[in-house]
Amino acid sequence: MPTSPIPLITLTTDFGLGDHYVGVMKGVMLKLNPKLQLVDICHQLPSYSVSEAAYTLDAAYSYFPAGTIHLIVVDPGVGSRRRPILAQGGDYYFIAPDNGVLSLVWQREKNPTVIEINSAEYLLPTISSTFQGRDVFAPAAGWLSQGVDPRCFGPLIRDYLALDLPGSKLLKPGVLSGQIIRVDKFGNLITNITAEEFSQFRKQWGHKGFKLQLGRAGIKRLIGYYAQGQTNEACAIIGSSGRLEVVIKQQPADKVLGVGVGQEFSLMAIQ
Repeated sequence: MPTSPIPLITLTTDFGLGDHYVGVMKGVMLKLNPKLQLVDICHQLPSYSVSEAAYTLDAAYSYFPAGTIHLIVVDPGVGSRRRPILAQGGDYYFIAPDNGVLSLVWQREKNPTVIEINSAEYLLPTISSTFQGRDVFAPAAGWLSQGVDPRCFGPLIRDYLALDLPGSKLLKPGVLSGQIIRVDKFGNLITNITAEEFSQFRKQWGHKGFKLQLGRAGIKRLIGYYAQGQTNEACAIIGSSGRLEVVIKQQPADKVLGVGVGQEFSLMAIQ
């Protein structure tokens, strides 16, 4: 696998920035490898939301240099029998709990190598039942960045967890159901319909347009950039993550429309 000149580790957690958790994890890794470069992807994910962590990672990980180690700690099962894992998929390494947070990685990176992290040599001497981001995941990432062979961390496994994350569904010809999977800082509503799915839907059925029925909003306009929308107009847009979004110009669409993560909607073709 090609590697970046400087060892690079990204961090994605639901720890927030008001406590010591993220800083301590960085300290553990830097103590093992002072040459590390650390990049924060996100620490403000909703607590315990494995699915939103999966979508966030999916939107970000492939933009980093080959050889990057992606460390993800959204771990509602911390201290339980869930396994810590190290995965190699495509050009990247992933260190995370085996709780489905890598489900979208499994869809993209075929035939990953997945290892259970259980070698005490590469963990801290004392393992907390409440902060394994510090005691298990961070030291594993630090040692991996030093060039330790992934096979040294534990046994190869094949029964890693893959969640059945909600996808779009064709209810009948010309009618697709979808779901809001993420709300960003601006209140934009990110859906589970990809740009490719939306394009194919319009080519097959929506020659004269579409209507996206989300709560009380019936959205019929696709815009090319945020400022193209009219004041108070709910519009559709293909966002930077390659998914269909619902947005309102300079307003939080989630609050204006009164919807959030998990809200279902219908996409109907106008023929």
